[in-house]
Amino acid sequence: MSFTKVSHSLATLLAMFAIAISGPVAHATVLITEINSNGTGGDFFEIYNSGASAVDLTGWRWSDYDVRNWASAQSFDAITLNAGEVAVVGVGNNSASPTPLFGSAAANTAFRTSWGLSGSVKMPTWTGTGGGLGQGDGIILFNAAGNVANSLIYRIAPLVSATTQDLSTVALSTFTKSFEPQPTANGHAGVMGGVGATPAGTSTESLVWDPTSSIGSPTFRNAVVGQFAAFANPSSASTIGSPGVVPEPSTIAMAALGGALAIAHAARRRFGRRAARSEHAA
Repeated sequence: MSFTKVSHSLATLLAMFAIAISGPVAHATVLITEINSNGTGGDFFEIYNSGASAVDLTGWRWSDYDVRNWASAQSFDAITLNAGEVAVVGVGNNSASPTPLFGSAAANTAFRTSWGLSGSVKMPTWTGTGGGLGQGDGIILFNAAGNVANSLIYRIAPLVSATTQDLSTVALSTFTKSFEPQPTANGHAGVMGGVGATPAGTSTESLVWDPTSSIGSPTFRNAVVGQFAAFANPSSASTIGSPGVVPEPSTIAMAALGGALAIAHAARRRFGRRAARSEHAA
């Protein structure tokens, strides 16, 4: 390999990662970045504002896959998700009037305590009957206009459509796993995200967004301690997730860039040693 080729390869890598770091995020996109359907501390999902402007979630609603209907969805209380900010939503069934009610400030405090989270982790309160997450389930977000803003469904096809405020229907699709094979049977979120992994995903692990994928075409996998900021729940080592933490795509890109630069530097050193040996032989 010549030094010129190494330099050209490095330039290409720099250009690629410049695009990855400064990719277009001009509009606000609320992405569902994590779901845990069977862990210690209770079911939850996480949302992330990947855009450049704040999003007022007042009037927004959420439902699990079993409901899929704006009219029966749970309503967020007044809350704003700033650009780049993350919020964790604790979920559960309020039909039996548990104490505290899911979606209440007291329930959010108990969730933070279970995971060892600080009070700075944003957890919106919500009102409604609620609903727990199970096998072959998912979350649908409805915006203030009553339309589907986003969804994360861990259930194999065929899927039933979601119903919006004006009674129109929106097709839902199964999440895409970051690596093959894709799941072929329904299970808890972490199980479906870890099909084919070694070790395989478990029911107490979260399904998390892979930040090396794009916002427009996100992929997901099971949570693994030390990967994408995932950690074990202090109360249960088998419950793994990253509530309240979403690695910025630019951070992942910079880490990969560091690896690419190291490879290029090693190649340059090898070329230098070869050149020196050639001159000595001459």
